Amino acid sequence: MASRLSIINDALLGTGNNRLNVEYDGSDAWTVAESAYRRAVGYLVSKHDWKFATRTVPLAGLLPSSPHPLLSKAYALPGDCLHVSSVWIGLHGGPGSVPLNRYEIVDDRLCCEHDDGLTVAYVRAPDPSNWPASFEELCIAKVEAYLLQGLNEDTDNARRRHGDVEDMLAELRTRHDQQTPGRAFLRSRSAERRAGGRGRVRLPVPPYGGVGR
Repeated sequence: MASRLSIINDALLGTGNNRLNVEYDGSDAWTVAESAYRRAVGYLVSKHDWKFATRTVPLAGLLPSSPHPLLSKAYALPGDCLHVSSVWIGLHGGPGSVPLNRYEIVDDRLCCEHDDGLTVAYVRAPDPSNWPASFEELCIAKVEAYLLQGLNEDTDNARRRHGDVEDMLAELRTRHDQQTPGRAFLRSRSAERRAGGRGRVRLPVPPYGGVGR
């Protein structure tokens, strides 16, 4: 079973460094390796909609005010949220649920025009004990790249290892998507009326560039 220390040690050995016996031992190796691990996980998790890293929960705890000038309702995001994948009116995947297209993330708050009945699907940093073996190998390779760069001061090999990771990432994403059924278009007249729309509902585009349409 993988752990943070086992992944770091595999990467240390892979870059010609000594393994660590414990975490937080005060060594330069730990300082660089722990930073490399955090950066690797954050980067890799953000590069795809990994199902093992995705969680879906109802949005609760409407905040007293919204930081958005146009969207008057706001919710606090879950504490382990790295980024939001989608927001739904109703239970995600349940009868009558439809994607919410009009929302925006401001100061870690989800701003919208609905004051109840929302579900959010989001990406979190998953426990390494739940990672597929292929993602574990990908993470080790990315940590190796950061170690070559920061601990070994070997820029050329670090650059090559980062390139290896991108190749591995592309292959793994393709395999992951082939094993995941595609989403069907949803149609619900009652839910469409609640959402203020009609006809087919498009899956939402992440609204990072502004308020979704």
